[in-house]
Amino acid sequence: MVTAAVNDNGYNIVLLLHLLSVIVGTGSAFLAPAILAREQKESKLSPSSVSSLLATVMSPALLLGGVFGGALVGLSDDVYDFGQTWLAIGGGLWLLAVASAALAFPPSFISLPDVTGKRALLSATLHISLAVMLVLMVWKPGY
Repeated sequence: MVTAAVNDNGYNIVLLLHLLSVIVGTGSAFLAPAILAREQKESKLSPSSVSSLLATVMSPALLLGGVFGGALVGLSDDVYDFGQTWLAIGGGLWLLAVASAALAFPPSFISLPDVTGKRALLSATLHISLAVMLVLMVWKPGY
């Protein structure tokens, strides 16, 4: 039994949630390095509440973006399938992006190893993953 199909209200609600969480997560991912750099330049104190908020929002938003994206595939009534190239590659990149975000900008509610020295590499990985996923979602190679 399918509870929603492409362009039905249920599907569109999940699509809205997917897009909102991706916008919040991606915006946080691209804003966080600039805010951290500014904080380090202005003072040697601990990170501000703004950068802490970005770190707390970024990983969960990116995680939810992928969860809602997967739900869209399930709700698509066989229009989309996880075997399609763009979804398979996008899924792997999504896992890489969530892990990079969580390690580079760890949320305050979980304990992760300190990889501050690798933050630039993790940020680059995060940004490239997000950019490639955007291309995949727009052009859908293998659809």
